[in-house]
Amino acid sequence: MAPVVMIVEDDAATRRLYRFLLTNSGYTVIEAEDGQAALELYTSRPCDVIITDMNMPRMGGIEMVRTLRQQNSPVYIIMVTAFGTPDTEKHAYRTGVNEYLTKPFDFEELERRVQEFFARQNAQ
Repeated sequence: MAPVVMIVEDDAATRRLYRFLLTNSGYTVIEAEDGQAALELYTSRPCDVIITDMNMPRMGGIEMVRTLRQQNSPVYIIMVTAFGTPDTEKHAYRTGVNEYLTKPFDFEELERRVQEFFARQNAQ
């Protein structure tokens, strides 16, 4: 069974791009348009990795991560933001993200981070 990656991103074009990239790498991809939708989806469809934007309507990435960590979710979270500063990065890590990427970035970098996570899991 293919590993499952959830993309949480309010921009539909960016979601499609991530889905295309990750599906071609052999992952099962599920999508949510914001943190609230992601939390609802996660209860019925757990995943191994969440790639989330930071700033989204209804519920942003930080609040979603905080909620997941309060529920003791072990899901691996990669946060992506176009508005990265050292302070927001520190705040994201304190909230419980595992990795942090600032846009623009090379999409192969995102794919590499997902692959490295699964390689570590398989090595255990």
